[in-house]
This record gives sequence, C-alpha cells and structure tokens, in this order.
Amino acid sequence: MKQYIERGPHQAICQKWEESELGWGVRPDGFSLHLTCAGLSRFVKEHWDMLPARLPAEYSRPSGKPFAVEVSSAIIAEVEAAGGNLQYPLNYEYPSPSHELWAPAC
Repeated sequence: MKQYIERGPHQAICQKWEESELGWGVRPDGFSLHLTCAGLSRFVKEHWDMLPARLPAEYSRPSGKPFAVEVSSAIIAEVEAAGGNLQYPLNYEYPSPSHELWAPAC
C-alpha cells in the first residue's frame, strides 16, 4: 500500500532517485526531500562519497532535476529531525509539485 506525502504550506526540494543494476537496467528507487538546495547538494555528495571508487553492480543515483513541492508541517518536522535531508522508499508516492512551483528548484 502506497503512503503519501501530505501537502501543506511549506516548501521542500524533492529529488527522485533510481537504482541501476548491471544486467537489469534502471528502475525507480524512491525520492528524497530537502530543506534547501545546499542540503540536497551535500546529500548527493555524501551519497557518492560513500560508494567505492569503482561503482558496484547495483547502486542508486539521482534521477532528473530536483523540483519544489508543498508539504505539511509534519513532513517538514520529519525532514528537520533527519538533519534537513530525508530519503523516502518506494512505498511512498512521489509528491506532486504545484503548478506554480513546477520548475527545477536548484
């Protein structure tokens, strides 16, 4: 059963992720929410830094351009509690950007 990110009055940055697996291809791998573009940049850098110099046969990577989403106070509190960056697994539906915010965010 899919879970949903509650919409609300706060803006967050959403980055979709994909998993690449040698011999199988690429498939969706959830998304992450961030309080700032700088936080997203650090999150992605830390992700790449933790991987070995030679990419493994299976790994996750950002997919597409980040975009702004409107989220509830509860979601912002979750992201803040996680240090400003939080990865959500595949059992969460991608949050939808509002039409006013549909543009690359960072």
